[in-house]
Amino acid sequence: MCSEFWNGWFDHWGAHHHTTPAADSAAELDTLLAAGASVNLYMFHGGTNFGLTSGANDKGVYQPLVTSYVYDAPLDEAGDPTPKYHAFRDVIARYHKVPDTVPSPARPAPTPSAVLRDPVRLLDAPGRWGRWHAHDELPTFDSLTPMPRLALLRTTVTGDRPGVLVFGEVRDRATVFFDGDPVGTLTREHHDRAIALPRAHGELLVLVEDQGRVDYGPRIGEAKGIIGGASLHGEPLTGWDVLPVDLAALPSLRPSTPERVAGPVAGPVLLRTDVFLEAPADLFLDTGEWGKGIAWLNGFALGRYWRRGPQRTLYVPRPVVRAGANELVVLELDTMLDPAARFVPRPLLGHTEA
Repeated sequence: MCSEFWNGWFDHWGAHHHTTPAADSAAELDTLLAAGASVNLYMFHGGTNFGLTSGANDKGVYQPLVTSYVYDAPLDEAGDPTPKYHAFRDVIARYHKVPDTVPSPARPAPTPSAVLRDPVRLLDAPGRWGRWHAHDELPTFDSLTPMPRLALLRTTVTGDRPGVLVFGEVRDRATVFFDGDPVGTLTREHHDRAIALPRAHGELLVLVEDQGRVDYGPRIGEAKGIIGGASLHGEPLTGWDVLPVDLAALPSLRPSTPERVAGPVAGPVLLRTDVFLEAPADLFLDTGEWGKGIAWLNGFALGRYWRRGPQRTLYVPRPVVRAGANELVVLELDTMLDPAARFVPRPLLGHTEA
């Protein structure tokens, strides 16, 4: 019994898109079936980590998984057959009866486009994004109710010289602002814990993101957020305000006045637009000119995007789409080079090892 016949593999941010040759996978399946083995295909139908459901690996280096879980499977995210589907079907037909019909081949998806507009900037009015809560010490995400996936931390520091801000541990990404100006970003992947502050007198803000939980092994259930508190000049920093960002409410958050966007945009910022379609259809949202963030269509959380790849498109399932206007909302946490929404006819999942 082969309980997990790996006909592909998953991807993590910053690496390549994993594929296996259809002919090689089919030959291995043929060998198993010829030996009389029972086989469970993993995966038969590629999927999607919609919303914030993507997990992570950690074997000494934290590796968050991409939104797509297409896995180079016989059926892709949209349920369309791939060359691997037909190769597997031919092999199985040698040992078992197969249906006479096969799934229809994929058709090009619609390619609408629209300009993003109406920015709502987090640092302009954080209170619109959630509620502040006072804490003497920095809490972990897991000690907050409800537990956030994104949170803004705030404190005031005083002093007469530059300093080094040190965290116990960052899980998983922390962007530091001082008096509203960006200072830099710390990532768990790089084992970052410290960052230099230009001065030590003013308002310190830290935006912390949970990028996905490790989904196997001894790290299952570990806490997220800032672990072990923070210090400056070697002294603990106390007296923090914490604002868990209400991600579910963001698609309804609108600016006080409509505003056009021209040129690149710096986050954290919320943007929106309307995408018009004649009829519901599967779509592929191209995020190649965006930075890092989350997208929603008609209130449905499509998942995370990140310029570092390999994944470039977000899959939009047809049941989410409606005829006429479709509201797209984007939370950009980094920098967006081109504030426009573009859809492409096919998924773009990134470069492969070949």
